[in-house]
Amino acid sequence: MKMIEPHHIIIIFNSLHRVMLAELRLQAHFPLLLMPVPRALSADCGMVIRIDDKDCDEVVALLQKEQLSPFTTYRLVGKEFELLGEFP
Repeated sequence: MKMIEPHHIIIIFNSLHRVMLAELRLQAHFPLLLMPVPRALSADCGMVIRIDDKDCDEVVALLQKEQLSPFTTYRLVGKEFELLGEFP
């Protein structure tokens, strides 16, 4: 199994602190993986959260409720990452 499959969503934050807070808030409710930023993407903090696409809407809502913006979501399409949303 690859680290990122087409059914995964990658969430990028602007700081490692936000990634860690998001992981704490989400892990009780959703399966996730904390992983290094894929080479094709760039992030200041070096880590991202990987979730299943079926959980994306609920995850985004919880992150916004917990005031963990800004973050950006991506999906792997072929060999490229497609921007799904930016949440300021």
